[in-house]
Amino acid sequence: MLVSQEIQEKLWKFTTKTSYQSDYLLQPKERGKKIDLKKSFPEEIQNFVLELGSGWGEVAIELAGRDRQTGYLLMEKKVNRIIHTEKQRKTLGLDNIRYMTVNFQWFFDELLEKEIFDKIIINFPDPWPKKKHRKNRLMQGEMLEQIYDLLKPGGQLLFATDYGPYARRTISLFRKFPKFIWDEKEYEFERPGFPVSFFETEKRNEGRRIYYLNRTKSK
Repeated sequence: MLVSQEIQEKLWKFTTKTSYQSDYLLQPKERGKKIDLKKSFPEEIQNFVLELGSGWGEVAIELAGRDRQTGYLLMEKKVNRIIHTEKQRKTLGLDNIRYMTVNFQWFFDELLEKEIFDKIIINFPDPWPKKKHRKNRLMQGEMLEQIYDLLKPGGQLLFATDYGPYARRTISLFRKFPKFIWDEKEYEFERPGFPVSFFETEKRNEGRRIYYLNRTKSK
């Protein structure tokens, strides 16, 4: 995080405050102390999936319902979206979902243990289309390094965007980062069997092309 120490401290204080309280919300208390995911989920859960920017929660809710033996950690900074997702989780009786409301572009690598996730999902991050704003994009070389560290060997990164220039830029980043490998195709336009969010449905109805980039952490 390329900001001064003073700004970091201000951002941290903001991160640790939220108007929303829940037993399913994982709230960092102390800088430098990582969250123990295995103690944050039911004892029988040993595999974990992270969704960065979970939106209204449709994808995670469906995945968690399919596989109740895997823990799903949802990072979403907009509290109203977490509240919406929590209502769905409670209705369905899912005990394998937890939330964090922190902005993961600030303190991503400080909060989580290395090599803890089997899969990391990034669906439709803000494309920041203007050239002067591209530095704000989530997918940067530094972020790829952090994602790599959080994934178990053989773990997967699933990325999707409807913005062609962002897809091409991310493909270029992956090519410079050979520790992530692709199987059959460098990118695809379909993702059969994977949940479709409300946002993705909107984009498809508008006739937008969706780019799916799947990568595996080399063992």
